Amino acid sequence: MRKRLFIFITPDGATYSSPNEIYPDMENFQVLGFGEGLNEEEAFENFIKNNKWVLETQFNEVISIEVKSRIYQGKRFYLNNRSSTSSTSNRSFRS
Repeated sequence: MRKRLFIFITPDGATYSSPNEIYPDMENFQVLGFGEGLNEEEAFENFIKNNKWVLETQFNEVISIEVKSRIYQGKRFYLNNRSSTSSTSNRSFRS
């Protein structure tokens, strides 16, 4: 069996859409990172093993989602001019 890639996110957290806001005005998910494994459980264990810092946070609930490609291989969309582009950059995103 081949290893599968999962992204781990949490609904615990909030975002400010403007630096002028005093209180968070948007509910969102925080991306915690990636992990690989034969299944979700193994990928989560590998994620924790490589990201021990997450155990020191206040995050509680973590959701796993299998992904087909890494971030740098995906298509990017821009809200301001409603365009998109395929990403071919050589940026190094760690999983």
